[in-house]
Amino acid sequence: MCKQKNKMIYMLLLAFFMVLIPYTSVVAASKLNLYYYGTKKNVTYTGQQVQYYYNGTAINMRNTPGIITDGISLASYKDIFVNSSIDVDYKYDKAKGTVTLSQNNTKLVLTIGSKKATLNGKSVTLSIAPVKVLFKDKNLTKILVPARYVAETFGYTYTWNSSTSIASITGPMHLNYNNKNVNYTSTKGQVTVDGKKVELGTMPSIIVNNTALLRAKQVFSASSIGAKYDYDSSKKTLTLTKGETVVKLTMGSTTAYVNGKANKMDTAPLVVKNLDTNSSFVMIPGSFVASYLGYDYAWNSSTKTSVITTRLPDEEEPEEDEDGPELGDDPSIPDSVLLNWDVKPENLDQYVSINNIVNTTQIDTGLGTFANIYNIEKDYQSENNKETYIIRSTTPFSTATASIQGQNLLITANNSTVSGLAYTLGGTMTDIISTFANTVNSSSDISFRLYNPNIKYQLTLSDDKCSLYITLYKNYLSNISVGTKAGNEYVMLTGMSNFTVNLTEDGNYIRLEVPYIFNGVGDNQAITSSLKSILSVQSITVSNDTATIMIQKTTNYDYFITQTGNTYMISFVSQQAENSDYELQFKLPSEVDYSLVNHEDRYYENKIAILIPGDYRSFYQSNPINSSSDVVKNVSVSYKSNCTEILITTTKLQGYRLEENSGYVGVVLGNPRDIYQNIVVLDAGHGGTDPGAIRSLNGKTINEKDLNFKIMYQLTQKYFNAEDSNIKVYYSRYNDTKVDLYERAAFATKVGADLFVSLHMNANTSTSPSGTEIYYTGTNKSTTSSGLNSKTLATMFLNELPGKIGTKKRYISDQNLVVTRETKVPAILVELGFMSNPDDLTKITNSSVQEKAAKAMYDILCNVFDSYPTGR
Repeated sequence: MCKQKNKMIYMLLLAFFMVLIPYTSVVAASKLNLYYYGTKKNVTYTGQQVQYYYNGTAINMRNTPGIITDGISLASYKDIFVNSSIDVDYKYDKAKGTVTLSQNNTKLVLTIGSKKATLNGKSVTLSIAPVKVLFKDKNLTKILVPARYVAETFGYTYTWNSSTSIASITGPMHLNYNNKNVNYTSTKGQVTVDGKKVELGTMPSIIVNNTALLRAKQVFSASSIGAKYDYDSSKKTLTLTKGETVVKLTMGSTTAYVNGKANKMDTAPLVVKNLDTNSSFVMIPGSFVASYLGYDYAWNSSTKTSVITTRLPDEEEPEEDEDGPELGDDPSIPDSVLLNWDVKPENLDQYVSINNIVNTTQIDTGLGTFANIYNIEKDYQSENNKETYIIRSTTPFSTATASIQGQNLLITANNSTVSGLAYTLGGTMTDIISTFANTVNSSSDISFRLYNPNIKYQLTLSDDKCSLYITLYKNYLSNISVGTKAGNEYVMLTGMSNFTVNLTEDGNYIRLEVPYIFNGVGDNQAITSSLKSILSVQSITVSNDTATIMIQKTTNYDYFITQTGNTYMISFVSQQAENSDYELQFKLPSEVDYSLVNHEDRYYENKIAILIPGDYRSFYQSNPINSSSDVVKNVSVSYKSNCTEILITTTKLQGYRLEENSGYVGVVLGNPRDIYQNIVVLDAGHGGTDPGAIRSLNGKTINEKDLNFKIMYQLTQKYFNAEDSNIKVYYSRYNDTKVDLYERAAFATKVGADLFVSLHMNANTSTSPSGTEIYYTGTNKSTTSSGLNSKTLATMFLNELPGKIGTKKRYISDQNLVVTRETKVPAILVELGFMSNPDDLTKITNSSVQEKAAKAMYDILCNVFDSYPTGR
């Protein structure tokens, strides 16, 4: 009895301690017996078995864990993405072997056994193919897909922990701000005030432009900070009051007022709507607001927490040397703002009003009447910051739309008519207003040619609906600041939207003229005696639509320009600065791998574009891009097509090379022949108003110029511009433009080409001739250092090209052609096939043959350079 009692106590204690032992979600590394339908093979799998979590909760894998193949996690698409809380829509087509997954605006089509997939209608290549697998021990068939790829494709964050065999998937927050729906996948932050966590509910802190935006009311009013909170939803202004400090913020504006004095923020406050909970929140820059309310702010990157603490009284600091530290000597010199001219108080209400305007894109009277437009006039009661134009009709308007298209504001009045006229009404924002009647759909277009397309506009109607008013609002110069950043002294201009600057120099004076803008900061002047490179700064209102900034600099300083969106910064650097190995060097954001950096040679504009995935405009405001090279004319930073574009403008055409350098990207510039081993000019014949030969095929008109351009420009790029290509290509034309024949020949000299290849299509009065011919000019005696001349080049092309594309091999011929005669390097002209021959015309218009021709151009030229090296 006693033994039984002891045994019972032992079992109870054992059970108790078992409960206390923490549960670990690692699947035991037992083997899995699998059958692969594609290869018809049985496999005993002994690798890691993966468990998946979504937003911290384990996903039911139904006893069929994920597996690791070639380092990639494969898991059941149904278990992970369909039947879990991720809730992706799906369609499985057994006959085709395809799985279609869709959510929001993303659609992914996967094919079992194929690395080829379709994402939003475009072909993509996977690292590993989906597979159909039977888990024999469970008698369950599953289609396994690359889990990370699918998760990230739909905007989810995927984290892998190898030690626990757990993959964690985190869903995005669905937000709306700046009038856009955003799948937010970045940091979701916390906040503490004097060590106490602030409860943020369903709206954590978010990161916008590298700035933590915090819930205004919850953090700064409901917490121990206890500021008075007053939000005016009609004006979209927030006022926080603590003691004698009053901070006033306007949603969407980077200008804040502290006790009536304007200050600049890096990021504007926003009204953010959490679409998942249908709740809206006022989110404000935590660092800026905390600082002005008397608190210290720090960001803890490991815990993703904004740490706000009551500021301690300042301690007395030791005196510095009389001369003080020298700017530029130490990279640890903090950024500072010495001078800050903001929007003048008398212009503030006007600025806020315009800044909050949302462009009117459509009006609809609901009348369905037919408008007869008879006149356009300017409202001469317009104010200095805006202009209003009146479109008159004898009858009420029905509907109208407005949009910016290039340099024009286009208004389309549906169900209307107008005479084709041009108006010059003496405006300062538009010079010509043109009207066009579209008789096909009974609409009228009114086009305003704008001096500056970066404006705001509003459409309104008169009470009788017979007058359509279009009001154009000028851009605003909203801030001028002077200070130090990254060890350099600078002057920075900020506008309401993008603007252009015309820079001129006169000795040590730099004049920045900003046209088509209202000078909101007004006329100011300051002597900057504490700075080394900048002696004085002055802002002048030349007229209601032009602002001028005069900068006096010291003699021994150069400058460089950084333009990012609506900011323009001129930074000064000592001429005694140590020369770099690069003409230009810039820091790479820590989270961006160098392998993700792309680039485009826009040599036709003397520009080089460097593309970084993501929006890093704020990063490069804090880390300006320096260049003291005489050949670098300008550097600008902008955000286009989901990439940050660093655009380098040079004084002349330059070859270039990018190099990774300890977290930086170095740009080497030079004459193309000093940069590239092999250089060729590819010339697509004809263009623009010169169509070349013209034929008809299946009722469709075929222009020679289009065939030449497609093959020689559009299709060859992926071969010549590939990472492993050792041939630098320059194209004599890059659009449908007629280029002079002598200019084509001279272009080869300009770029330092080694070879010149022109592409044409042949034609004859007879339909009989067919095949490929290659022309050269015997009087062109140019020979490369390794002995290649035009005739030899023509022979090599004739020997290889016809066989690669399936055309008849004809002959090479000495022809007196401008492009082959005047070019100062070996040059040939390829007549690919006869448009006058039905069989040839069918071939050269076939997309497969065109692709083969483009690849043949590259392959043959690789052989040419291998056989006749340049020696560089």
